[in-house]
Amino acid sequence: MGKTFISSTALVISALAVLPLGAWTPGVGNKSDTTGFSVDTQSRNDVISFWHSVYMESENFENLSTSSQEFKDDVQRRINYYRAMAGMTASIDLTSTSLISSAAPNAAAQPPSSITKQAAAQAAAEMLAANSSQFLAGGGVATGAHDPHNPPLSWFSDTNIARNGAFHSNLAIGLYGPAAIDAYISEDDIGPAGAENDEVGHRRLIFQSRLQEIATGDIEPTGNNFSANALYMRGNLLSNAPAQFIPWPNAGYIPEDITPERWSLSYPDADFTSATVTATGPNGSNIPVTIQSTTANFGDETIIWEFNSDIPSAESDDQAYDITVSNISIDGSSVEFSYQVTIINPDRLLESTDLSGSINPPDTGANYFFDPVEQAEEYELDISSLQPATWFEGAEDGTDALIIDLTDSAYDLRSSLSSNAVPNSQFWDTGNRAFRLAFPRNEFNAFQEFRINRTLIPRAGAELTFRFRRAFMAANTQLSVQSSTDGGATWSSLAVFQGTNLTDNFFSSQSVSIPSTDQNTLIRFTLQQPANTGVFSLDNPNFDSFPLGAFIDGIEPINCDSLESLPQTSYDATATTVPLNESTGGGALIAGNSYILRLRVRVGCEWFPFGNALEVIPVAAATLSPYELWLRGQFPIIGGFTDDFDQD
Repeated sequence: MGKTFISSTALVISALAVLPLGAWTPGVGNKSDTTGFSVDTQSRNDVISFWHSVYMESENFENLSTSSQEFKDDVQRRINYYRAMAGMTASIDLTSTSLISSAAPNAAAQPPSSITKQAAAQAAAEMLAANSSQFLAGGGVATGAHDPHNPPLSWFSDTNIARNGAFHSNLAIGLYGPAAIDAYISEDDIGPAGAENDEVGHRRLIFQSRLQEIATGDIEPTGNNFSANALYMRGNLLSNAPAQFIPWPNAGYIPEDITPERWSLSYPDADFTSATVTATGPNGSNIPVTIQSTTANFGDETIIWEFNSDIPSAESDDQAYDITVSNISIDGSSVEFSYQVTIINPDRLLESTDLSGSINPPDTGANYFFDPVEQAEEYELDISSLQPATWFEGAEDGTDALIIDLTDSAYDLRSSLSSNAVPNSQFWDTGNRAFRLAFPRNEFNAFQEFRINRTLIPRAGAELTFRFRRAFMAANTQLSVQSSTDGGATWSSLAVFQGTNLTDNFFSSQSVSIPSTDQNTLIRFTLQQPANTGVFSLDNPNFDSFPLGAFIDGIEPINCDSLESLPQTSYDATATTVPLNESTGGGALIAGNSYILRLRVRVGCEWFPFGNALEVIPVAAATLSPYELWLRGQFPIIGGFTDDFDQD
C-alpha cells in the first residue's frame, strides 16, 4: 500500500508509456504547459526562470474548482516540475481514463475493474475529508488502529472504491492540489508520525523511475473541515527505465522554498545498507549527518539522511553543500556518487542591472550601458524625477494604480465594511473606504499583503503614519508594516501589531520610523499567522456577522521624497544599452534638471527589482565641444583614449 505522512500543520499525507520529452526554454516555452519539461539545474538563472514560469503558474489553485481541468493541470504541472528538477523525464500523465490496480489488502478494497483511478482517488479524498476527526492537529492518528490506507469499516463514506483509492495512493489531510504535492516531496513531518516519513515514501513513489501516470482526487477546505488529497500511484508502470542516480534536493541549484530537511539519493536496485554520507557546508567545514533509512521498500532503492544542524537561510546568500555517498553496491560493485547542492533565493538575481554612463550628458541625449542578464526576456527603463512625497493614501476610488493588491480574490482590499456586531461599526477612518487584510479560508501559515506602488527616498527623521483598527484577529495573527531597499527581494519589519481575539473600538494613529535614509524604499502591509493554529476566516459561517482582519487607512509619508516616473520603455532581451533622450525623457531634455534612471529585467515571466538609481543632470549641448559631445554620449563603450578600434 502507500505511505502516510502527517505534518505539524494538521495534515496527513500518505504515499504509494512516457510522453515525448520537450525542452523548457526560458522566455520561449509556454508557462502554462503541464508536461515535457527540462531544466538545466547547473544554471542558476535557468532554475530561477523555471521556478517563476512553471512552479508559480500552479500557485493560485485555491481559486479553482477541484473538478476543473485548470486545477488538474496545476497538479500535473507541479509533479512534472519536481521531476524535471530531479533530472528525470517530466512527462507524467494525469489520467482520467486509466483503470485501477486490482491488488488490494482485502475484498473490501476490490471494486469492479472498470473503475478508473480518477474515480477511486476522488472517493478516497472524500472518505479522508469525512473522517478528518480521526487525525490529530499536531500530526498522527487518533487511534493506532485507524490506518487511512486500510481504515475500519466504521468510517464515513466508506466504499470499496474509496478503499482501493486509499490503499494505492499518497494521501493528505489538511492539504490538497499542488500544496499536497509539495508536502509529498518535502516529507518534512515533525508530528508523531514523523518516524514513518524517515523513509520518504511519498517522494520515492513520485520519483520512481518507471512511473508514467497518476490520478488525483481533491477536496477543498470548507469552514472547519480539513481539505484532502489522494494521489493514485499504482499500476501501469513502465516495464523498464534508464537507471540513474536521483538526488533530492537535486544536484545544482534549488530554490530554498522547496529544500527539505530530509535529503535522499535513489538508484534502482542499488544496495545502500553499507553506504555512508559525507557533507561539506558553505564554509568548507564537515557537517555531521544522521542516516534515517536505507532498506525501506517504496519505489526505487534509497538512502535518506538529515543534517545534525540547521541549514542557514539562503535569502541573502547562496548556500552550497558538497555531498558524497560512498559504499553503494550496484550489481556487486562498490560505487561512490558526489554532487553539489546550492540553495538559492529564487527572487534574487546575482547579475546587476545598474546603469553606467555620463552623469552630465548633453541635453541632446546619451546612451547608458548595462551588463546582459542570462535568461533575460525583456528589460524596462524607468526615468523619474525626484519630488517631495506629499501624497495621502485613503483607499478611495481612483487610486488603484498606486496600490499593488496581492490579496486573495475572495474579498475586496478596499473595503467599506460596517457591522452591527461590534461598537463603532464604521471600519474606515477617512472618506468611505479603508484597506482590509483578512484570511479568506482556514489555512496554516496564512498570509495576505498589499504594497504601496511608489518608491520612497527617506530623509532624516522619515516616518510612515497611518490609522489602524483591528477587527477580529486571532491572538497570534500579526499585522506588519515592512520596508524593502532591494526592490522587494527582501523585507524588514518596521512595526508589528498583534491580534487580541477581539476588535478595537476605534481607529488609532500609528507612526513608524523608516530607517533607510536616502535609499530607494518600498512599503508593504502584511497579515500573517506564523503559528500552526486555526485562523478567523471569511469562509467560516460562524463568523458571518462579525468583521474579521485588520483595517488600515490614511497612509502618509513624512520627511520623504519619492520617485515620480514617466511612462516606462521596454527593450528586448538582446539590448545592452538604453537611451536618455527626448523620447524616453518625456520631451526635450532640460539642462540643469535632475533625471533618475533605473533598469529592471524580466526572467521567467517575473519582473525583478530595479537596479540602483543613477541620477544625471544634463548640460547644454551648445556649450560642449564635439569631443565632449562624443565622450559624454559614448564613454562607457569607448573607455580610455587607446581603447577604441584604432587606438587613437
